[in-house]
Amino acid sequence: MRLPTFLAPLSLLAASLPAAQPAAKADAPKAQKLVQVSTLNTIEANREFQANVQLLQAQRQAAVELNTALEREKDAAKQKELKGRLETLMTKLNENNALMRKAYGFSLDRNYSVVIEKAHIYMFVTEEEAAQLEQAAAKKK
Repeated sequence: MRLPTFLAPLSLLAASLPAAQPAAKADAPKAQKLVQVSTLNTIEANREFQANVQLLQAQRQAAVELNTALEREKDAAKQKELKGRLETLMTKLNENNALMRKAYGFSLDRNYSVVIEKAHIYMFVTEEEAAQLEQAAAKKK
């Protein structure tokens, strides 16, 4: 399944950072279970997913850096400009995160594990060897 490329290039970043939540002191950690949220059926789909994840992570990092610059800036005019850039960046990041959630069940506020369930191993052979291997594979079926 080929999904459209929907994330903007890094130069067009515009999104917002999720608000930090205070840690609960008395809450005991809850048992967690790993559940499948998406399947990538082709190499191209996997590459596109990985590129989209990397772009989201870069957008988030850019937002963190922009926020830090805003907090350190003393000049009111520069603060206003940085704030506008951060708001634009946050809007785009949130849009892209929502698209990732819809397309893959992926969100920046969760941790994921990618499991490779099937792999193909190839080797170079002559035409004669290929024919022999194909005949042997056909006999197994």
